[in-house]
Amino acid sequence: MLSKLLSAVLLVAVAAGLPALEVQRGKLKLVVNEKNGRYVLWGAEDQTKPVWTALFFADDPTTSKWKLLVGDKGYVLGDDPSFTTAVESTATGAKITWTSKTLLATLSLDFMLSAGSAVADGLRLDLAVVNVSEAPLKVGVRWVIDTYLGEKKEHFHLATGESVSNETKLEGTYPDWWASRSATDDTLGLLVMVGKDVTPPSRVYFANWKRLDDTVGDLAFKKGRDFNLLPYSFNDSAVAQMYDPQDLAPGATREVTELMGLVSAQTLAGARLASVNPLDDLLKKNQNPALGAIDQDLASLKTLQAQIDVKLNDPSRVTPEDLRLLQAVLDQIDARRKALEAAKP
Repeated sequence: MLSKLLSAVLLVAVAAGLPALEVQRGKLKLVVNEKNGRYVLWGAEDQTKPVWTALFFADDPTTSKWKLLVGDKGYVLGDDPSFTTAVESTATGAKITWTSKTLLATLSLDFMLSAGSAVADGLRLDLAVVNVSEAPLKVGVRWVIDTYLGEKKEHFHLATGESVSNETKLEGTYPDWWASRSATDDTLGLLVMVGKDVTPPSRVYFANWKRLDDTVGDLAFKKGRDFNLLPYSFNDSAVAQMYDPQDLAPGATREVTELMGLVSAQTLAGARLASVNPLDDLLKKNQNPALGAIDQDLASLKTLQAQIDVKLNDPSRVTPEDLRLLQAVLDQIDARRKALEAAKP
């Protein structure tokens, strides 16, 4: 933890001069450093007056990272000087491109809606690594998420109902997801899919952050070891998802897909891509519900009210399409009200 605090102090000293791309959709906000491509995902359940909470460590965004393992070397995307970085916004999120003489790595980040949500509460990450050299390479991938929300209680929870409070390795058969929940609010936290709708990892490690960060290849795993690495860090946990090296011919691509979001989503299995306009997502969710689906209508009205409040904060950005979608949602709900009344004996 000490090394991370020192890094955070240095980061704050220069952060004011670093441009950032910020994209907000539904319950999530994505902030990407345009210089190195490092990013942080924030969440807020209340869309009207959001109180944003970082879903993983944000004081120093460089502690969460993608690392490419090529031979006996590791290249951290966003840190390694042999790669240049380009960041751009997209219709559904953002895209980060890291380019070197031998590899082209593209990370697409797209907002997603869980099955029960009318607004974005998840993020899909698609990493594509292309061998742009003329020689075959063996390329592995490691994704490290520097969690913090559960460090004052049970560090992690699994979809199976188990908790993880010390060094643990998952391999072979995976739970649907793991989560890092707030120690003070069980409804707030980060959920990461691992067993469904994502690229299956070779292994998943829950371990001390510095121990994971100092390891180039695989972790020298010790079951049950605590999350300390004294004197450098105390009770400092993180997660590493490993994707073993594979042969990559010239021009070939290796792809890894991840899904992460709010624990309130319960699962991101079957999540769908968010629309450019959040009101369009609400309209689609309301199509053809069961007659008398009052709970859904009440939830839709609450979401609609939140969207109206957001628009009222800056009326100059309200478009004719926004007004059309708002009216369409209201017409849907009113049509169901009339159908319900007509069905009464």
